Parts: sequence; structure tokens; C-alpha cells
Amino acid sequence: MKKLLLLTLLSCASSAPLWAQNPVNTPRPQGAPTSTAPAAPAAQGTGRITGTVVDSESSKPVEFATIALINATIGKTVDGTVTDDKGRFTLNRVANGSYTLNISFIGYETKEMKQVTISAGDQNVNLNKVALSPAQTKLQEVTVVGEKPLIEDKVDRLVYNADKDLTNTGGTAADVMQKVPSIALDQDGNIQMRGSSNVRVLINGKPSSVMAGSVADALKQIPADVIKSVEVITSPSAKYDAEGTAGIINIVTKKNALQGVTGSVSLTGGTRASNGNANVGIKQGKLGINVNAGANRFYSKGGMNMTQMNQAILKDDPETLREEGDNPNTLFLEKARTVENTNSQLGTSTVDGMFGFGQLGLEYDINEKNSLAAGIRVNTGSFKMRSHQLASFTQADQNEARTGFTDPRLVDEYRLSMKNNNQRLSMDLNLDYTHQFKKPQQELTLLALYSQTQQDNTVNQNRFELEGPLRSITLNENEGLNQELTFQADYAHPMPKNTLLEIGSKAILRDVSSESLYNGVDLNSDFDYDQNVMASYVSYGFNLNKKTALKFGGRYEFTKVAGDFIDPSQDFSNSYDNFIPNITLAYDLKPNMKLRTTFTQRIQRPQLFFLNPYRQRQGDNLIVYGNPTLDAELTDSYEINYSTFFKTTSINASAYMRITDNAIEQVSDVEENITYVTFNNIAKNKTYGITLSGSTKPVPAWNVNGNVNLYYVELNAPIASNSGMMYNINVSSGYTFGKGVSAQFSGGFNSDRISLQGHNSAFSYHNLAIKKELFEKKGAISLGMDNPFRKAMKFDNRIVGYNQGTGLPFSTTALVTQYNRGFRMSFEYRFGKLQQQGPPKRKKSIRNDDAKQGDGNSAQ
Repeated sequence: MKKLLLLTLLSCASSAPLWAQNPVNTPRPQGAPTSTAPAAPAAQGTGRITGTVVDSESSKPVEFATIALINATIGKTVDGTVTDDKGRFTLNRVANGSYTLNISFIGYETKEMKQVTISAGDQNVNLNKVALSPAQTKLQEVTVVGEKPLIEDKVDRLVYNADKDLTNTGGTAADVMQKVPSIALDQDGNIQMRGSSNVRVLINGKPSSVMAGSVADALKQIPADVIKSVEVITSPSAKYDAEGTAGIINIVTKKNALQGVTGSVSLTGGTRASNGNANVGIKQGKLGINVNAGANRFYSKGGMNMTQMNQAILKDDPETLREEGDNPNTLFLEKARTVENTNSQLGTSTVDGMFGFGQLGLEYDINEKNSLAAGIRVNTGSFKMRSHQLASFTQADQNEARTGFTDPRLVDEYRLSMKNNNQRLSMDLNLDYTHQFKKPQQELTLLALYSQTQQDNTVNQNRFELEGPLRSITLNENEGLNQELTFQADYAHPMPKNTLLEIGSKAILRDVSSESLYNGVDLNSDFDYDQNVMASYVSYGFNLNKKTALKFGGRYEFTKVAGDFIDPSQDFSNSYDNFIPNITLAYDLKPNMKLRTTFTQRIQRPQLFFLNPYRQRQGDNLIVYGNPTLDAELTDSYEINYSTFFKTTSINASAYMRITDNAIEQVSDVEENITYVTFNNIAKNKTYGITLSGSTKPVPAWNVNGNVNLYYVELNAPIASNSGMMYNINVSSGYTFGKGVSAQFSGGFNSDRISLQGHNSAFSYHNLAIKKELFEKKGAISLGMDNPFRKAMKFDNRIVGYNQGTGLPFSTTALVTQYNRGFRMSFEYRFGKLQQQGPPKRKKSIRNDDAKQGDGNSAQ
């Protein structure tokens, strides 16, 4: 009740002034015209010029418009900036004098505002609304003088412009993610942001159902050629769902919002993957239609050598165990012998998959103030894994002196053939309504989204005698279904001095179900899980002075969960509420230098991957299953960020700390020579780290970008603890040779990664690409090379622990070889002519950012 009252009091503060962040001099967006006058050093003053750029016909804000401040006496540009997403701009520290303001944006007539004067008696000039008139100029006639950098540092996020990186051509979203600042992927494609796997991945700001299961598998389904950019938001504000520890990754796909008809096709053939994609966009008058479709096929092979060791008590030994001290893991035998069991598997595996997707989007402007948007996206596909192993089981007795074990003796040996088929079908349906009021920026949006993911998994294991017939068959089948229905309302109200109040509410209704068969028999493992979330938020802020601003908000969330099993004794229900605060303090050290510190609290709820109790047998002695009784995680996150830019160089540095109680961690145990892997709320996770990223252009034709993330992790739980320093580095560089020829390199290295009960091996990657533009830049052909100087990567992953029943130790070592050298040839062609009719509209969308999603290694 106290939390609800606090939220109500914050909502009543709508009459207070709101803080609007002052944009600093960021790099110009692609296509933004620049002033022809050379820049001159700006004299420092105390003057301030503000305003809001709007479309002259619709009165809607124009974002990313270029503002150039020209000294009227010498005719040279002395300062500049770009407008934010509300069309606002601010020029600080302007010296006394007379100026001309040059305002421009692609698709509009450039506007000059003369005789803008800063004097001793008038240090603040507010231009209010500045209207730009749309230009009826075809895009082919526009001379592009600016180029969007590969990595952009915006006020609240880092943006990696994937369409500017040639090495992405013909790849998948997993290839793209390897190059995004603050993001790391392991050999299975699992995402981590700043050392945490609790990351929410969105597509165009929406929670796509394709991410409901394994994110690692989902990224393989999305072709890199359809990705425009990737946004990394490490400290989401209160208007975002309380999505968890690390932050949000938003994949923005290519889409054209201009008038006319446009399209593109791309085809790729390669040694590891092949794909084809097509896109058509139509915008005529009030109606806009966008259609995307494509298919992706990948194929790979590898080797695997897995060894599992554990100690056990012989069943016919009457000796008992005694605890030593307070630690139950230090059990030892008073008199009994123990045996050491070793399971090993050696062989090869092949993995291939075929995916297809289709998307239809509709936008309709009912009138000047009201618009509708609707869309449907369908993803389908299948993974197939084939493995042939030589399995053996050996046993060694503890010697009488208890100083070691005797030489192992072979107990059993056989051939194992395994087939794992995973089929998926997912669908997203959205309907959005937007109402614009008379005041600029005053807006009401009503959003609805339905998502559904169906996953069918079959694991078939056949065991053969070494030189003989079939010994046994194991067949596991599972059908999983994840459904979400979401309703959301957001209202933005402009306040005095170009500030904005934002409030909203949201309801998420989730239903997860699972049905399983083991060798055709129903073992009563079916379950149904409901998770309903009700939320509301408010944001508030103000300027402390000309250089310092404070912004904070609160989000209240009420969660109710219930599990329904065939066995009523296993049913459960629970409810809890959380007030999620967020506060940001920003200070402008200089016009091109900003310091920002943030505190936020986040909640992370488990999703299908972690909840599904289906026991999937991934190997002869490996079983993975979820835990439907998992609770949500709660994380405190602190960050301090410094960003600056000068000439053609930008630098961003951050220090961060995360503290998570009740953390969901993977837990392994061994019983009767079988390793069981599940998840529990058992650990406390503390992470301390720093990141440094930057980009520069030593010469106009050459760009260099890099990122370093160094962090220390402490994991503590009743059954185990682990800690260590980790890091990941990535770098990319591109060069334009002229005549339509360009080349790009990217590479990275990830150190060993610790887990609660072990560690995963370090790995690296490198990619090369060369591109030649064709048909007057409407088409292109490119050659891409993945790890061309290395045939394969080898991984050494280990898990160690103590059996929770006996306290005796066990260990599992997996030596995996991946043949990841690949070559591909790609062709792309763009067609159609477009004409700008007003500014591109910013579309609000539902963001279900609250659910913890699965890693790879499982098809649940």
C-alpha cells in the first residue's frame, strides 16, 4: 500500500517542470546537410539559444535536424548541434554577438534565421517553434554530405549501425551481435551484456515471440541483411519494463517510411550458411505497407569429447558418512571405500537448420491527429542435430591406503547415435492507435500485442553393441507453448520550458504450457503456468542549473503467478509487488563533454526456457530441465558514464556495479552417472566493471572502432561459490578505396567465463569482407570470410561440484571442436524511387522487457 501511495503522489506532480536533456554536438545523421562555411573556433560565453523544430504542415517535431550557428560578422560556423527525438535543441556557452541560425534536414527546405543576438542584457534566446517546409525533392537528387558512423553514442544508449559494417553481409543476427559494444557471445551464441546473461532482446521495440525460448537459437533465424542497427540500453528509465540486471538490446530492422515504392533483394551462398531476403515498401497518401520475407539455411560440423567423473559409495558397503565442521560439502568416509566412475563420449556431430520468416506491416493516417498501425510477423524453422559417439564407462576403487584410486577397469562400452529435432512456429500480432493533440508533443497511444510460440522437440537415442545389434532406444518428446497478451497506454504531456511529462500503464498476461512423453508414455509431467503483470509508471525531472540536470521516475509492478500440474499436490500460486526507482544525474563538463550517473532497480522474471520441467535428454548421460517454481530476481544497478567527442573521434567510458539477490543460476548434480542440469534461485551475484568504447576516422576513407569490457564477478550460493576477472575486446575497421570498392575487418576476443560451478573456455573470432558497388550504387556484390586463418576453434568447458545427496565430488569436462571457417558470396539490389512527405514518424510500441530469457544449449 505504501508503494502504491508513493506512485500516486508522483503522478500528482504533473504540474512541476520537467527536465529535457540538452543534446550535445553529436555526429550528424546520414544525409543531414551541413553548412558550406568552414568552422571557426567558438568564443566561450554564457549565452543560450533554444528552440523546437517542427514540420510546417503537421506541426510534428523533426528529430536529428542539423543546427549550425554562424557568426554573422565573419560568416563562419562557430557551433552546432542536432535536435533530439522531440525536435528540441540547445546551444550553450554562446558569446555575445549577432548570429545566423542555419536549420536543415533531408527532405526539407533549409531555413536561415538571421539577426539572432546574444547581448549582455539578453543572455537567453528562446526561438520557440521553428517550422521547416517539406521539399518535393526526389532522393536521387539529394547530395549526401554526411555519413552515419558505425557506432553512435546517444544520450541514453549506444547504437551500432549494422548496415554500415560490410562483414555482416550474408550472416545472421548472431554474427552482428559479436561486434556490438558491451555485448559478448559464447561458442553457443548465448548473449551477455557486461557479464550478465539477463538481457532482454527486442525487435523494433517489440517483444517478439521468436525470443520466448532460446535467444541463442532465435538469433540464428534473423538474417543480418535485414538489420539496420542494434541499440544497447544499459540503464533503462522508468517508462521501460523492469527488464532485469543488464539492460535492453533492441534490433532495428530496415524499413522505409517515405512516399513511393521501394524494395530490395539479397542472395547469399556460402560454405556454412545460405540465405535469401526480399523487402517491399509502399507509401501512398495515408496508407503505408511494408512486406518482408526470407529464408535462412545453416550447416556446420564439429567434434566432441566429453568426460564425466564422480565418486560414489558402493551399495553393499555398510559404512556411514560423517560431517566435518559446518560445511556439508566436506563429507568423508570413516571406514568405507569409494569408487570413481568415469563416463566418456568421443565422436562427431553435425548441426543444420532451415528458417523462414514473413512480416506484413500496415500504417494508416486517419486524419492529421489520428493514426493506426497493425502488423503480423511469422517465424518458422527447425534445428537438426546428428551425433555419433563412442561411449565408455570405467570404474576405479579407492586403495586401502586411501591415497588414491586403482587403475580404472572397463565396465561397459557401446556406440551411441543421437538425433535431436526442434521445430518452432511463432507469431506476433500488434494493433496500435496514436492520437496527437493540438499542442506539439502532446500524445496518447493505445497499444495491443498478441504473441505465441510453439516448440516441438524430439530426442531419439539409439545404443548399439560395438560389433553387434541394437541394444536400446530412448525417445523423448515435448510440446511447449508460450502465449502473451499485452495492453499498454502511454500519455505524453508537454510542460513549460520544453519539458515533457510521461505516464503510462500496462498489463501482460502470460500462459506457458508443456506436454511430454517418454518412450511414448505420459509420466504426468504436463504443466500449465500463468504469469500476470500489472504496471504503471511516472517520470519527473528538472534542471538544477545550466549545466546540471536531475531526472527520476518510479514504476510500480504487481505480479501474480500460478502453476497447475496433473498432480494437484504440486500446484502453487504466489503474488508480489515491487516499486522500481530510477534516477539520473547529468552534468555538462563542456558542450561536447558529458558526465552522467544512474541508479536503477530491476526485476527479472523467468520465462519458458527456465520454467519448462520437461527433462530433455541431450546426451546419454546429460539431462536438462527447467524449474517452474522459480522466483523473480531483484537487482540494484549503479553506473557512472563519461562521453566526449572531438573532430572525428568519440569516446565513451563507464564504470558499473550490479548486485543481485536470489539470482537464478544453472545448477548441476550427478546421480547414478547421469548429470542433471536445472536452475535455482540460490546465488548472490555481484559484478563490478568498466567499459571503454570509441570510434575515429584517421582519414576520411578510414574508420576504426573498438570496445573493451573488463569486469569482476562474485557468485556465492550454499552449494558453491566462484569469482574471477573477465574481459572481452572487439575491434572493427573499414576502408573505402574509391570507385565503389570498400573493405572491412572485425575481430574480438573473450576471456574464460566463470559460472557458479565451473568455467567456459575463452574464444576469439575474426572476419573479413570486400564489397563492390554495381548499377550506379543500386546493387553490390561482396565476398565475406569468417575466421579464414583458422580451421576450427577448440573449447574446454568444465563443471565441478559436490553431490547434494552424498557430498562426494564430481566433475564434467567437455572438449568441443567447432569447424567455423567459412566463405560466402552475396549479391544485393535495391529498386524504386521515393519522395519525402514530411518527417518520418516515431512509432511507439509495446516493450515486454521483464522476462528472463534462455541461453542456448537447450531446445526447450
